[in-house]
Amino acid sequence: MRLPNLRRTRVLMGVLGWLGASACHGPDGVTPPCDGVDCAGPTKGLARAFEPDALSSRMEPRASFGGLKVRRAAGRTFVLETTRDAEGHDTRRLSVRSPDGALLWRVDAAAAEHFSDFTVHPSGESTLGVERTDAEVGAFDLLRLSPEGQVLSRQPLPVPSTVPASDLGGTLPASPFRMKSPWVHALTDGWLRTEARGEDVAVAFLSLVTVPEGAHETSELASGLMTLQWVDGRYQEQWTRVVDGRHSTQPAAWAYDEFRWREAALRPLLEVAGDGRLVVGRTWNTSRCQASSRTFNDFTGLHCRTSTDVTQPVDTERQAFAVTTFTPEGARTGTRAFIPAAAAEFVVFDMAVRGVEVALAGTVVTEAEDGTIAYYPSAPGVQDRMTPYDGYLGVLSLDTGVLRFEHRVDTGRADHFSALRWTDAGLLAVGGAGWDRWYGGMSISRGAGALLALASTDGQTVRTQRAGPEGQDRHFHLLGVDADGDTLVAVGLAEAPMTHAGDGGNRAAMTFGGLTVELR
Repeated sequence: MRLPNLRRTRVLMGVLGWLGASACHGPDGVTPPCDGVDCAGPTKGLARAFEPDALSSRMEPRASFGGLKVRRAAGRTFVLETTRDAEGHDTRRLSVRSPDGALLWRVDAAAAEHFSDFTVHPSGESTLGVERTDAEVGAFDLLRLSPEGQVLSRQPLPVPSTVPASDLGGTLPASPFRMKSPWVHALTDGWLRTEARGEDVAVAFLSLVTVPEGAHETSELASGLMTLQWVDGRYQEQWTRVVDGRHSTQPAAWAYDEFRWREAALRPLLEVAGDGRLVVGRTWNTSRCQASSRTFNDFTGLHCRTSTDVTQPVDTERQAFAVTTFTPEGARTGTRAFIPAAAAEFVVFDMAVRGVEVALAGTVVTEAEDGTIAYYPSAPGVQDRMTPYDGYLGVLSLDTGVLRFEHRVDTGRADHFSALRWTDAGLLAVGGAGWDRWYGGMSISRGAGALLALASTDGQTVRTQRAGPEGQDRHFHLLGVDADGDTLVAVGLAEAPMTHAGDGGNRAAMTFGGLTVELR
């Protein structure tokens, strides 16, 4: 159990000089920097990132592009980037750079285009998911690019023709998906997720539901999973399944979006396991659970209404998480729901799959056995209360849902992880640390600094490292990470806005720059 005075001590440690420090976290929390067997001796591989001055950071000024997602392949670095100007307009681009950082090629979003996600194939070709925001139906496109950035194909995501009748559950039309997102904005990853299956691709998507001609508009949603084969220069549908049928999911309108909290309630996550299985993850709530219950009998209606591993009601503070697995041929093999023990608040921002396990990264607020929460003051002696968010890492079995290990990473104030990747050295995660949120509302009052972590494969130790500037009145945090052998690159936002930065119509304050952290 965390005691309030322990939190206060950690805040004081942070005030006295946490910037740039690294630490090892055992199963019971923070231990002194590199104190113990797991941290002793010379560091190798990715563990080098947690030595002093091992990381380099680079910032781009406001208003310029910040990174949302990064992948390394054959020495090249692919980054999905976003920007928002002083007039509130936002746009996207996909940039590809050489090992020395030189720009090799770039694809810019045109007007009324939203770049949602991308994936890189073994050939060096890539697939970019695009939404045409001015289209009312059939808005999702797949753009296939050569290793040199040439457009090989652009085509709409096919209208599904292979959905089993059993997936429709009597509540969906034969073509249930409008292939249209509910909304997009500058920091939204998007509702179209792509993952390579060799030279083929898998796509998970969240779509508004098709309504009959002449019927009233509906905000109801359905999510799907489609696999496509790359044949003769075009994508052809292989199979499509409904993941969650007709449901309603909306984030709270007042939620902050600095760390993409608002989109977490809606967006799908997608991974392809080494054995070819496909895994779709998403926030789990009563509406989605009931849709699953009606169509697939994964859960009973009573479970959906009363279980602690279902979000009730839908909100942005305590979001249970669920994963559904499919065989390479498209057979649905079950849904597992999860929320940590004693979680007063919980959000998953990313997942990664290796073997028969899924890793989750996010943030958690822990309740003590008596139901209390160890709020901490914004500064020593100040009579206010800040919410003790800890960065969350957990590894679960895909087959049983059993938790193998979890870590709550506490560096003194509030922490979260936005992205993670499996590596040979363990779980590599990035996010933000050092921010404050008053317990009585959702406004963040102190900015984040960049946070990196490496969890050992056995789950016994988590190394942490702060990199780049410390947040105060603005945010510096990481949203994407990847590793290539013994090197890593992480991307995010620099000088990003706080919760109320744009109050009074001050759009210029809502701009941000880019943050890149590297270990070469």
